[in-house]
Parts: sequence; C-alpha cells; structure tokens
Amino acid sequence: MKNKLLISHLFFFIISGAIVYFQIEERYLIWNMFLALLALDFSFCLNRFKNSVLALLLGLLWFFFYPNTFYMLTDMVHMDFVTSVFSDPRSLILYFLFLASILFGLLCGAESISQVFKRFNVKDFYVKLILMLLLSFVSSVAIHLGRYARLNSWDMVLRPMLVIDELTKVFSQNALPFILGFTFLQVMVLIFFNQENTR
Repeated sequence: MKNKLLISHLFFFIISGAIVYFQIEERYLIWNMFLALLALDFSFCLNRFKNSVLALLLGLLWFFFYPNTFYMLTDMVHMDFVTSVFSDPRSLILYFLFLASILFGLLCGAESISQVFKRFNVKDFYVKLILMLLLSFVSSVAIHLGRYARLNSWDMVLRPMLVIDELTKVFSQNALPFILGFTFLQVMVLIFFNQENTR
C-alpha cells in the first residue's frame, strides 16, 4: 500500500517537473493533479487511521476532493493543438503531458475508490455498482459546478450558500447531457478498474 502511494507521488512530481522543464503554459495541470492527488491521499489515510471521528473527517475530505480526479477530463477542451501533434515536436510534448496529467487524475480517482471500499469492507458487486453510480452522479454534478460555476471543493465550507444557489441551477435540460455523460464515463472506468475485486 505504501509503495503504491509513493509511486503515485513520484508520477505527480515527474509529470509536474516535465511541465515546468518544457515551459508549458498550462501550469493549471499541476494544480489540478495536486487536487486529484489529495483525494488519493485522503483515501489512503482513511485506511490507515481507524479512529471513528478521524475516519469521518477523512471520509468527508475524500468525498469533497474526489470530483477533482475526473474533473481532469475537462482539461481536454484546451487541447486545440492536436491537429499538429504528429508533425510538430512541441505539440507532441504537449499531447503526452496532457494525456499523462488526465490519466493521473482518473487513476487517482479509481484507486481512491478501491481504498474506500477496502476501508469499509465493501465486496459485493451489486453494492459496489450502486455506490459507484451514486458517487459518479454526485461527482458529475460537482464537476459541472467546477467547470461552469468555477466553484472549488473548499467552497462547500467557505461559501455554502453559493454552492446551494448554484446547485439549484444545475438540474436543467442544458446541464443534463454533461452530467449524464460524465456519470457514464466514471462508472465505466470504475467498473473496469474494480472488476478483479468484484467477484
């Protein structure tokens, strides 16, 4: 478990270091990866500390930061350089750094779910499936708030009334394709990632 967490941090520093080294303008990728890594860290801490009060706090922190993992998928909208990927070396570097950072976020999310299931001894496939569906839907709503209303995880505590106000606007016909699409993507990734543990 420790090795996996250490390797995750190593990947974070490698990708972040490459973004700095190649002077990539999209430095927000580092910040977004850091927020995804926090979700993973909280899930591992949740497994380590068994105190009920501390576990509740860590569980809430994980829950609030988890949407940042799949939020990384929205960074694909900035990949307007893809048409020249295979002909321009600079675009190719950008391409791999974008992909690496996005995959890092997705894998942090999938692994953190595994850690949470492990902590609460969730083994039944159908229970996992229901929890994945619920979590993915809630996460997709949060991702929508992050992308369109520009809200962050900590706004749940710092600006709760604004979050509630924006939530009332989310469930509209315009937002539904985004939310359902992201829910589907998350569930698909989580099911494939967790399939070896769902027998």
